[in-house]
Amino acid sequence: MPTKSSSAKKSKESSKEDITDDLTSPPTEINPYQVLSVSTTATTAEIRSAYRKLALQWHPDKHSDKQAAHTKFQEIAFAYAVLSDETRRRRYDSTGSLEEGEDGEFDWKSWFREMWEGIVNGDTIREFKEKYQGELYLRTLG
Repeated sequence: MPTKSSSAKKSKESSKEDITDDLTSPPTEINPYQVLSVSTTATTAEIRSAYRKLALQWHPDKHSDKQAAHTKFQEIAFAYAVLSDETRRRRYDSTGSLEEGEDGEFDWKSWFREMWEGIVNGDTIREFKEKYQGELYLRTLG
């Protein structure tokens, strides 16, 4: 016959298994600043403090609805992971994306520069300006 402590241990283990089943898919549709209730100008100390308070408040062991608490706890942890890492935070601030790049930091500015090189430059802008202003001038005469 199992002892009281071993049966309690088994129930704790089974509840842990249920809670951690979906850890492989972090939430990707959150605003980390809203989740942690901090401003976009928050310091690392403010972010850490907000994370600690919310993590204690939403820890699944403190709630009867463990699944809902786990989901909220996971969002809090994910938001902290984004905002506490300078590279991830910079990427989120500039792109709004929570997705990790395959090879780390993706340089969007260079990508757009290369994409539009030769298409948008001083000459093409002057041509467009002359054509646009010329059409406006002709419309006012006509």
